[in-house]
Amino acid sequence: MFIGKIISKKETSRLVKELSDAFPLEEKSHLKRVKWTDEKDIFEIIIRPLLPNEPVEGVLSFSLKYVLGESHVNTNGLSDTVIVRDIPKTPAWTYSQFKEAVKFWPVQFRENKYIERALKDQLFSSEERSNIQMYMEMCLRVGKNGDENVGCVIVDPVNSNVVAVSHDCRHQHPLQHAVMVAIELVAKGQGGVESWNINSEHVLSLTYDKADEEKKIAELTLLKSKDVKSSLPYLCTKYDLYVSREPCIMCAMALVHSRIHRVFYATETSCGALGSHWKLHLQNGLNHHYEVFKVILPQNTLNAT
Repeated sequence: MFIGKIISKKETSRLVKELSDAFPLEEKSHLKRVKWTDEKDIFEIIIRPLLPNEPVEGVLSFSLKYVLGESHVNTNGLSDTVIVRDIPKTPAWTYSQFKEAVKFWPVQFRENKYIERALKDQLFSSEERSNIQMYMEMCLRVGKNGDENVGCVIVDPVNSNVVAVSHDCRHQHPLQHAVMVAIELVAKGQGGVESWNINSEHVLSLTYDKADEEKKIAELTLLKSKDVKSSLPYLCTKYDLYVSREPCIMCAMALVHSRIHRVFYATETSCGALGSHWKLHLQNGLNHHYEVFKVILPQNTLNAT
């Protein structure tokens, strides 16, 4: 960022407003515009971000006129000398990140306790860890029945019900990766029309109880609930997916469209879309995001299954 110096304290509020109008920080709302200094009644202020490929390397200071360009900011109260300084690019989500960030520039801080728990390895209880390993072992076993030794299990974490179990079936169709088959089975279990005829005795799906759901809707309607459709799942909404191998781009995108909640995988791949090669689930342009966890299984488990 280009950083200016406010030498007249009474002009601070006006300068903040005018610079914010002329050079909005847009996706940098975590930054405070003004910074206190050790000099009495002297402040530093963010003027604007550097433009892409702006020639600043090796230059110690710039004129205020150059930095402001064609903007109509009233420069009263600003020093004529502007410097370039590194600024925290992203928000601080943990206290340790906040302490590092403020060494460069003042930032807004709101602790994300979920991320703090994840970084401290406190996200899952011992029972949850045991269940994760159990479902992953299921993936490894069922995967042996497919072409690519990839197995997949979809679970409702609310009641631990296994919603679908699948393996790779690409000998029947090139799109029938284990994840794609699992999503198809969920749709079938919910009463959807089959896209493929999954011909394997080693796959299963939990049958969708349509009568029970219609009863729930009727009860909600009688109560005049505003959330009448809340009991009806949309494909994998709120479900967890376990898969023995990191999904490819196709499968990862299918999980976006099916609204999966969390994904757990065991083995990385060179074309993996959830960490190894790409990180599709982190793309800002998607209309749904899910969490991804890489599961480290004991070596004896891998050997045994």
